[in-house]
This record gives sequence, C-alpha cells and structure tokens, in this order.
Amino acid sequence: MLNTSTIRTKATLRLSTVAGLLVILALGMLAARMPHIFREFRANPPDAFSDFNNYLYAFTTVLNQPFDASLIYDRDGLFAFLHAMGSQHIGVDSFYAYPPQFALLFSRLALFAPLTAKAIWVLASIALCATGVVLVVKMAYRGNKPGVAVLLVAIALLSRPLLDDVYWGQSNELLFFLLAATFFLIERGNRYLAGLFLALAVVLKVTPLAVAGLLLLRREWRTVIATIGFSIIITAFTVSQLGFRVLWHYLTSDMSRLNNQNMSIGGAPFNNSVRGALQTVMGNVGMPVSATTLAITSLVFAAATCLLAAYLVFRRHEDRRIDYALAGATMLVASPMLESVHLVVALIPLLILFGTAFEHHSRRVSALGPRTEILLGALAVVLLMFAPRLVTYTIAILIIYGLCVARYFPPSIGLRRNVGRPFA
Repeated sequence: MLNTSTIRTKATLRLSTVAGLLVILALGMLAARMPHIFREFRANPPDAFSDFNNYLYAFTTVLNQPFDASLIYDRDGLFAFLHAMGSQHIGVDSFYAYPPQFALLFSRLALFAPLTAKAIWVLASIALCATGVVLVVKMAYRGNKPGVAVLLVAIALLSRPLLDDVYWGQSNELLFFLLAATFFLIERGNRYLAGLFLALAVVLKVTPLAVAGLLLLRREWRTVIATIGFSIIITAFTVSQLGFRVLWHYLTSDMSRLNNQNMSIGGAPFNNSVRGALQTVMGNVGMPVSATTLAITSLVFAAATCLLAAYLVFRRHEDRRIDYALAGATMLVASPMLESVHLVVALIPLLILFGTAFEHHSRRVSALGPRTEILLGALAVVLLMFAPRLVTYTIAILIIYGLCVARYFPPSIGLRRNVGRPFA
C-alpha cells in the first residue's frame, strides 16, 4: 500500500515537472520570436496585425455607409483603403470574407485610430483566448492533479497557430472562446446561454454550423433552439441596419466567390485541408490534379467524415466531452479551406483528449492503447508547435480527428481487466 502511494507521488511529481518545463519552453519560444516581430512592426506600423486591416475596412464601410454595405466585399475599395493607411501588405490574400454580421457587430472599432483599434482587438482577443483556455481546461480534466492542468495550459501555449493568430490580428481566438464557452455552459447545464455563444459563432464565422448540427444529433434541444433563435435575432438586427440586399448577395454570390478566391491561392501549407494537402503532394510528385478533381475529392472526404461523426454523436459517447471534441475536430477536418490560424480551435479537442486520458489513467478508454494514444497526441502537439511545413498541419488535424473517433470504440470489459495501469 505504501509502495503504491509512493509510486503515485513520484509519478505526480514527474508530471508536474514535465508540465513546468513545457511552460518554460513555450515562454522561451515566444521570447525568442518577439524581437523579430517587433522589428517587423516598427519597420511599417500600418502592416502590424495586417489581417485586421481587412476587418477595419469592413468596419469603416459599415459605419460610414450602412446603406451601401455591399462595398465591404469590393476589392477595389479595400485596396484604396489599404493604400490610404500606408499598408504594404496588399496581395491576393487581401479581402474581407466574413458575413455582414461580423462587420456590423464590431463596426464601432472604426471610431478609433487604426493602431488603437488594433490594440483593442488584439488585447481583447488574447483575454478571450485565455478565458477560453481556462474553460476548456476546467471541462477537460476533473481530476485532482494540478500538474495535469498545467500540462494542458502548456499545450495551449505551445500552439503556433495561436501565436500566428495574434500576429496577424485574426479572429480565431474569438471563435475558440465562443465554442469553448458553448461546451462549458452545456456541461454546466446552462444550455440557453450556451445557445447564445454558439449563435454568435455561427453568424460571425458560418463554419460552426457543423457544431450546431452535431449538437442537434446529440439531442441538445435547448441549446439548438436557443442557437436558432439568437441567430435569427442577430441576423434580423443586421438586416434592419444594413438592408436585406447585402446579406442575400453575400449568401448567394460573395461567399462562394470569396471561398473560391481563397482556395485558388494554393495548397498546403497555406491551405492545410485534405484538399490543400492533396494539391501540394500531387504537384510535388509531378502529377498535378485538376480543380474539379480536388473539389470532388474534398467533397467526398468531407461527406465521409461528417457522416461518421454524425453517426457517432447520434449514438452518444458516455462522456459528453468526447462528443464536443469530435464536433470541433469535424468542423476543421471537413473544411475545404484550412489556414494555419484556423487550427487555434483544434485546441478544444486536443485538450479534451489529453485531459480525459489523464483523468481515466487507470483504464483504457480508446480503441488505441493508452501509450499509443498519448504518443499520437504528443505528435500532434509537436507538429503544431512550429510553422506548417508541407502537410504537417494536415497530419496534425487528421491525428486529432482519428483520436476522437477511436474514443468511441473502447475495448470490451474483459479486455480492460487485463490491461494494467498504463500511466500515472
């Protein structure tokens, strides 16, 4: 009995030590990159957090020309705006592609000077992301080992997509927070408020519709009803302020046009979806694939992953957190366009997988062995520690999706009894 207690104490100390070292490593990598970032920003301040410039154009247009808001998707107007503010980062990836609701809800930022607006946006994004990490950590791990919580925070800090999202002034930290809050509130039984956060995620970014669909299959009725209700309210408010034409034109024309324009930029590592990876790999071996073939392959793969996720979520995992993890991973892996910053959201399934693995360390909870699962999860973490190279981010998100799916096929009870304690 004493030996068992001693072994557990040593294992806990080792875990805490590893977690602490990973936090130090993450902070060291951040500190090493800061001088380069500061030099770039000082060289041309208008290009600091450059993706936010596209948002700022939309915010300014909505604030100054609310009844001609369709101009937010006008590239000539955007280029003129960027030139006027002194930006040099103007190219094929310079466009605003989000719904009109996004531009309206944040349009008040256009009242500030550009650098002030950027500071508000970036600081608020960091604060929301930190809050989201806390919510996910609390949800992902219910045990009593503080070292596990520190480890989960370290994994978040090691995420290169998170740093890139801050660097570019992107919006995926906001999406991460909204989805984290949604799942956390469902866990706490506050489903109507969860629906508000999910509705904001849907109207601001569209892709979280996949999460809403999977929650519907999970029979989270109150959350889905609240999501639909709040989405209608926000959309109706947008129409009352900007008119119906801009919203209709976005849904019927602008959205598909802008998505095609985004995907035409290139494959991995810019587009880390399966489509982008296939485009890059086949191009590198001298067998380029046509856009039609890429589109069909991407559609078939997305349909397969979504149908599998729908089937699994409909069955319901005994641990609801795994359903949330699979919903988040499916939203990413089924997307035909997956920029590196989009993988900020991958932290939700990744942290849930690690947290629940350590929470249930004394039993096998996946079709994969405990050590295999941890090693594959660690590989995904390592791949996401660095900037994408070729198809590294595609491999990472496929690993995360595969680990989520494997959780729905744990070994039989008899087999579990023959499995010793995998790790402490």
